Amino acid sequence: MIKGFKVLDLSMPIKSLETPVFPGYPQPLKATFTTIKTHGYNSHVWVLVEHTSTHVDAPKHFMDEGPAIDEIPAERYVGWATAIDLSDVGPEHVVSEEEIRERLERLPFSIEEGWVLLMHTGYSSKAGTPEWFKHPGLGEDACRYLVKLRVKAIGVDAPSPDRAPFPAHKILLPEGIAIYENLTNLDELVGKKFIFVGLPLKLVGATATPVRAVALVPEA
Repeated sequence: MIKGFKVLDLSMPIKSLETPVFPGYPQPLKATFTTIKTHGYNSHVWVLVEHTSTHVDAPKHFMDEGPAIDEIPAERYVGWATAIDLSDVGPEHVVSEEEIRERLERLPFSIEEGWVLLMHTGYSSKAGTPEWFKHPGLGEDACRYLVKLRVKAIGVDAPSPDRAPFPAHKILLPEGIAIYENLTNLDELVGKKFIFVGLPLKLVGATATPVRAVALVPEA
């Protein structure tokens, strides 16, 4: 508990061999390494793709020469944030600049440079089903608008903020805008102002890493 704030968990669990993953990615695997009975303490070895469950992408994901996770300052992963509602759009809908702009105009405040913008689609509830991959995605014009807003990060409660040819990844990551995927509980944050924390593991050379993302929501 942090006085004056409610801590809301925005992360999906990672369970060995039972975690929804992007098509073609292997399931995470947990293996016992030591036990209390044999060694005096418990520990496990985990094997997983960097882009498993709730995670954040680095520019290196789509740019050979782009910075990796460990090369980006930690402050890029923490900031004031809000969430907008995109749960009313249809499957595989391409979200436009106008749709982002219209939803931002509904807010009782204005987002500023360096904020984090999260997008509630409702697709975290579909994880593990075929419908999960029919999520909406950002169009090129929406991505360029987000660059103009100078947000530091965006996040979605879906396996990706886009689909091939991946305009969000190709436009936002080179601008240093972090991308969070597979967030949860964003319905509780729509229209609110809060502090977002999504610190990555400092994996040297990584294109992404799982995170335990949380929102610090001011209490009324």
